[in-house]
Amino acid sequence: MTETFSSGDIIRGAKHGKDESFHPIIYFGEIDSTFFDGGMITHSSKFGNIELQDEHFTQKIDTNSRPSYFVKNYLIKKQDWGPFTKIGQLSERGLEFVKSQLEGTTPVVWEAYNP
Repeated sequence: MTETFSSGDIIRGAKHGKDESFHPIIYFGEIDSTFFDGGMITHSSKFGNIELQDEHFTQKIDTNSRPSYFVKNYLIKKQDWGPFTKIGQLSERGLEFVKSQLEGTTPVVWEAYNP
């Protein structure tokens, strides 16, 4: 995936189940051939999710009028949810903002994440 995606790309996997890539993923980088570091984008303001502004995107992920939020934790995502397609991108400012909010969090496998 490293040769295909860069940190801040927003991707969606071919597998869309609840415990797969149901929500758009912010790609941060490879862990190994099985996992990668990611973040999750949602329209839910619950669970301490942090709102993203239009300026945080260079390419929006959808035309939904509701605000986008991201889960305040690095999430370990599975490469076998792919193949992945780029559907958007964070701006440089957006990537810096997200990373600053994730500072100090411990990456967790998505299925084990419990806010």
